[in-house]
Amino acid sequence: MVVPTDPKLLSILADRAGVNIRQLEVGYREFVDKMIPKVLWEAKPSSVDLIHSPEPFIARRAYKLTFDEPPRPGVPTQLILDVKLGPSPINAGVFVNITNPVGNVSTFDAAGRCQEIARSWLPDLVPRVIRVGIYETDDGDVDYIVTEHMPNTVTLDKVWSSLTPQSQDRIMGQLVTALETLQKEHGFSEKDIQDALEAVNLSGNIDYTAPAVLNSLKTPEPIPLDQIPAWPPQFTLQKRIRLLLQRYANEFRPARHHSPATTFTERKDGSFFIRFPGADHLMDVQGLTCRHIQELGRALVLCHMDLEPRNILVKLVEQPAAGTDGKPEKELQLAGIVSWQKATFAPFSMERGLKDALLGCQFNSDYAWYRLFVERTKHLIPDRFSNASEHVLAVMVSMRFAARALECDYTTTSHQQHFYAMEKITMTSNRKDGWVRMPGAQYHESPSDWEYREMGNGVVRKLLYNHFQTIPRHSWPQKAVDAFAQYGA
Repeated sequence: MVVPTDPKLLSILADRAGVNIRQLEVGYREFVDKMIPKVLWEAKPSSVDLIHSPEPFIARRAYKLTFDEPPRPGVPTQLILDVKLGPSPINAGVFVNITNPVGNVSTFDAAGRCQEIARSWLPDLVPRVIRVGIYETDDGDVDYIVTEHMPNTVTLDKVWSSLTPQSQDRIMGQLVTALETLQKEHGFSEKDIQDALEAVNLSGNIDYTAPAVLNSLKTPEPIPLDQIPAWPPQFTLQKRIRLLLQRYANEFRPARHHSPATTFTERKDGSFFIRFPGADHLMDVQGLTCRHIQELGRALVLCHMDLEPRNILVKLVEQPAAGTDGKPEKELQLAGIVSWQKATFAPFSMERGLKDALLGCQFNSDYAWYRLFVERTKHLIPDRFSNASEHVLAVMVSMRFAARALECDYTTTSHQQHFYAMEKITMTSNRKDGWVRMPGAQYHESPSDWEYREMGNGVVRKLLYNHFQTIPRHSWPQKAVDAFAQYGA
């Protein structure tokens, strides 16, 4: 869904959903206050601050916890508690992994393990995971993850549009260097991945004063493609690639009651075809051969899967004075990469493809960021595997387009279509180039943040107006009459 920034529209949405947002926040806070000592060794914070939630109707909140003393030796006095207070809706605008705990395993479990592996390679940029678990209540189980807070930082989305091109390029360069470090090791076997994930202890019952020692993933010795045995020895690799694509096809659905708009047909040799019966127009069948899958397997890396400015931290760092009389200056530098909930081991082309697919959704709508990211990360998609990578890039976008046909009156599709028009962009035939300006629009300037907020408000306003046409006008609340004045209501 698109979340309006207009308070009147937000209030109307809340009324239609039967939700009092203020009471909801009070109830969540009371629950969290009771929960914190239970999951953090009976420690009680001196302050609990709600971190702004972009989607208030989703039962998920994050809080900054500050303690006067470390809640346990080696644990920082400032932590972030991310808690799921109910099932998360499938929403094509905000990528969601799993909606409910499975058995006694938290839905944050896999992400927490991936984050700790990433921290072993990027200790200065990835915050430590303190613990992950499920808090059991009489009303149901609640998922949570506790991570280290990185002080004196701000999310990049707060400042990105105000930065000079030189500053933007510098920060992107620092991020790319971090990604290169993550991708230094690649091509792991399924056993390597599982062993590394299982080595991470998220129980909260460890010595936090001791340095973390993890199974270090290493790139296996290369085997020429023509010497790689045929299926079934490679079955687990084929299964990983297919299941990842199926997961994204499932989560591109606009709502739970929709079936995926993409189908997968596996062949005896392990290759598979991908079709898009849910699309509103004919779309080419995509296929991944055994060789494609083997190539993608050799390109498996740890991917964040949501590298947007809202998940990147920056901070001011003092630089040495220039010359004897110069004064020290401060510049913004990359300080952290957070929100690893979508992280997984996948080809980087899948991460880039997801970025292509979701460009223009409300929280993925900075074209300048997207364009710079695409240009600076092309080398992370190996040329020697370009054919397989091109297929993955195409499939990710096709799955999203097919799912959009199911959305009916959902707002995310409308937001994306308006975004494409406002940015004057089109998808190129060379998938590695992604979305580019249309011919003749090379010097087009992106709309302002205010214009995009108003565009989002307009999308929601139109949806609500159409909804209220089914209700006698004399029954409309005054706030609806005021909000729809531009339609002559």
